[in-house]
Amino acid sequence: MKSTIVGIQAETLTPFAYHSLMVQGGSATLPEVISDQAIMFGLAATLGMMHASVCLPPKDYRRDLEAMPWRASIFTTTTPKLLAPLTRRLNLEEEAGFKQRHYTVTSKGNFKTYFSTQEVPAGVCYTGALFGFDPFKTIGRSELVIRVGLHRNGMVRLTPTDVEQVQLNAATAHLFGRELSVERYLLYGIQLTPKMSKQQALAEVLQWN
Repeated sequence: MKSTIVGIQAETLTPFAYHSLMVQGGSATLPEVISDQAIMFGLAATLGMMHASVCLPPKDYRRDLEAMPWRASIFTTTTPKLLAPLTRRLNLEEEAGFKQRHYTVTSKGNFKTYFSTQEVPAGVCYTGALFGFDPFKTIGRSELVIRVGLHRNGMVRLTPTDVEQVQLNAATAHLFGRELSVERYLLYGIQLTPKMSKQQALAEVLQWN
């Protein structure tokens, strides 16, 4: 991986949601962060690096991240916002139907027919950094749009910006055998390190191989 550092602003163009926090009747998104993995996979899809397939491969984040020529920090905002709960319907009955053993759990969990989500609204700006690759210089564009969130329904515009300090994801570091200090534990897959300079972060992610 190259020793390239690109500060990036990520502005939400449309609302997006993740199943992050459990709330009554559904889930709410963590509004203060976009995970490093969401940024990395979203960029890979925008640049045409994702393998086209009718089904998902076996889950192996380390394998997938190793194939990418970049690493990313956590993207954070100082103005977190959430929209009011939005009711959604899971229509698997119309798509294919449930197996008999699943009918007993259709009122809860991932099989719940009706549930709510709380989304991050459009217009929220996050900042972070990408390491090892400059997508703007490589493809000759001043901005890029990636998709994030459930079913990749959210759109986020990436533009270059000045960033002095960043926070890495200790959970991603752990995939590569690295143990980092954790300042904030949000979810198992989102564990924020203390703030560090861009150069310190680069020195660390160069070891994620």
